[in-house]
Amino acid sequence: MEILKALCHHIFMIDICKTYSIEQTLNTGKSLLKTAGIESFDLDAKVLLSYVLGMESYELISHANTEVPLKLYHHYMKLIKRRANSEPIAQITKFKEFWSLPFKISKKTLIPRPDSETIIDAIKSEFKDKNFSYKILDMGTGSGCLLLSLLSEFKQAFGIGIDIQSGAVKTAKQNSKILSFDNRSIIIKQDWHKPKPNKKIISNKFHIIISNPPYITTNDMKTLDKDVKKFEPQKALFGGRDGLDEYRAISQAIYNWNILEKNGKIFLELGKGQENDVKKIFEAFGFKFEKYFKDLSGIIRVIEFSKK
Repeated sequence: MEILKALCHHIFMIDICKTYSIEQTLNTGKSLLKTAGIESFDLDAKVLLSYVLGMESYELISHANTEVPLKLYHHYMKLIKRRANSEPIAQITKFKEFWSLPFKISKKTLIPRPDSETIIDAIKSEFKDKNFSYKILDMGTGSGCLLLSLLSEFKQAFGIGIDIQSGAVKTAKQNSKILSFDNRSIIIKQDWHKPKPNKKIISNKFHIIISNPPYITTNDMKTLDKDVKKFEPQKALFGGRDGLDEYRAISQAIYNWNILEKNGKIFLELGKGQENDVKKIFEAFGFKFEKYFKDLSGIIRVIEFSKK
């Protein structure tokens, strides 16, 4: 709290008539974030200044002596204050890159993470024909990053994304339109705990079903980083006491809705160490375990199932 007060004091004591160069502005941003205990202070200060000025990071160096308009300087300092309060960069800029695509995010969606790209890699390794008209279902689509990334890889595929949060549905629809996939995708508000799904779902058989469900346990929720716990949607994180509630619900939904193609596959993101429990849950509903996929850190991150 004292650090934030100091930052506020600095921001409001700025000489309203003084001008600052890009280099001076950047150094101030770095210093304030470092003082606030932000480990990535250097990178974050650059990203935020690039965002405010509409420049690439490398241009900050080549234009180091360029004067920053005072209005933009004040705007930058406001964003620095937000980051100093642990608000994630992606929430501040409302943007996150995933699978080399730009995704709009909101406070109702999780911030896409590199680990989740393991699902895309896994599916590409299992489905070799990029020109086949696969049908894909994304359960808990959030920003739509998984579904839309797959549509970017499989040019003839069609996808449906579902989410219980109206805000997430809105954001995913926006991303679908921005990325020009709205002609090959439908985003629907749907609760997979309910026995009767939307007719657009039940009328299809899907070749690929994916999900990155909430899987954080009660104990792990207590130890989450401040930027995650405070600024990302709890419903998209918390998976019940053991972190497995939504895997149970998803397995039952896929079984009851009878929506998996004969040769279709299910791909699920996992929390660390959850692979055996999730395997048992899906096998109890008659699904066949196929294989695990590890992320870049060597952690089992994705599990694959098929019909028996």
